[in-house]
Amino acid sequence: MDSVVSEFEGTLLKNIDIFSYFMLVAFEASGLIRFVMLLVLWPVIRILDIIGMEEISLKLMIFVAVGGIHKSEIESVSRAVLPKFYMDDLDMEAWKVFRFYEKRVVVTKMPKVLVERFVKEHLRADEVIGSELVFNRFGLATGFVQSDSITTVSERVAKLFNNEVPTLGMARLSTTTSTNHSFSKLCK
Repeated sequence: MDSVVSEFEGTLLKNIDIFSYFMLVAFEASGLIRFVMLLVLWPVIRILDIIGMEEISLKLMIFVAVGGIHKSEIESVSRAVLPKFYMDDLDMEAWKVFRFYEKRVVVTKMPKVLVERFVKEHLRADEVIGSELVFNRFGLATGFVQSDSITTVSERVAKLFNNEVPTLGMARLSTTTSTNHSFSKLCK
């Protein structure tokens, strides 16, 4: 079976920067106060990115944007608001390549709940590999992401494909290892 694994940010989407999507989530799900908090933290987030601490930067954006918000509200924003902005940012050339494969997998830095509905309904992806938000027993997001026993993206892709080799890996070129998903070396 022909299969493709593609990065979402910077490959299927033209823009590699996901800050604006977290701003949308913060505003739409919670209102102006959370939006302003995230905006005030923007210089800190940028500095963390510049000095190579992208993972901490991402966790900070996730914490501020969704911490304390009910799961249904996050799902509502990912269903009603984000698809329009994702569609505006879609790289049509990458999507034309992506759509011709039988099995399609998307890898994202964002929490899976923010991306999954769009890529499955609009891009016809079969699977999404992304972080999982942690919710408390009342359905509120803690702002943290689950830590998997499988830590790398390439291990998660290999597990998904049961150690079969995906036909194509679509990823942007990157000079930093933390932003470059290493799944492409698993592909034909």
